[in-house]
Amino acid sequence: MSKKLDEVDFKILALLSEDAQMAYTEVAKRSNISGGTVHLRMKKMKDMGIIKGTTLSMDYAQMGWKLTMFVGIYLKESSSYKEVIEQLKVVPEVVKIHHITGKYGVFIKVHAKDSTHFREVYQNRILTIEGIQMTESFMSLEENLNRHILFGE
Repeated sequence: MSKKLDEVDFKILALLSEDAQMAYTEVAKRSNISGGTVHLRMKKMKDMGIIKGTTLSMDYAQMGWKLTMFVGIYLKESSSYKEVIEQLKVVPEVVKIHHITGKYGVFIKVHAKDSTHFREVYQNRILTIEGIQMTESFMSLEENLNRHILFGE
């Protein structure tokens, strides 16, 4: 089987991007291919590292985590980004970490129950990380889009 993706692969990805729990038989039906083909294509894409797993999309506010913050992190030394990222990975409230270009060295997304919870995480877990010079925080008022690239559109 080819290491390149074709229209069938992109159709499978598009369907599963909409609903990661869709049964392979349903994916096959909607793609006009066999269930076995879906299994083989999924295995190929997992082996290639294109598919890294499946996740749940959750509404954190419905579960009491009402605050989403983005934090731009200035590093003391740009070469310390790997060490800073490794330390950020241990903070459970940090859900996304990006090493970026621009004025920050690292940009993170943090979920917290409220401003008091965020302050505790920020002051006691984030600002204490060696290698962080200073930060800028941004509060999300609402999320209006969270999607994958729309393949085959």
